[in-house]
Amino acid sequence: MGTPIHGSLELAGFSGDDLVWFDSFGRDDARVPPPRPDEIADYQRREAALNASIKPLTFAERGESQAGRLAAAIGARIADALDPPGDE
Repeated sequence: MGTPIHGSLELAGFSGDDLVWFDSFGRDDARVPPPRPDEIADYQRREAALNASIKPLTFAERGESQAGRLAAAIGARIADALDPPGDE
């Protein structure tokens, strides 16, 4: 049996490849890798699915949940990739 977040990721509709991706950094929001240009759509899809999975939670619960922290970290990585430093 997987960890609780692993089970909730499966319930959120993530594919086996997505689960392998989450496992590659230990599902640790501080270790979400930056996307390559060809991965941005996958990151956006993962962020949207995580956000949908925590929609019923209160704002505070979202921030405290591992899924919420992962969604925020993925969103930050997307923003970093789309707006690199010094591109002002």
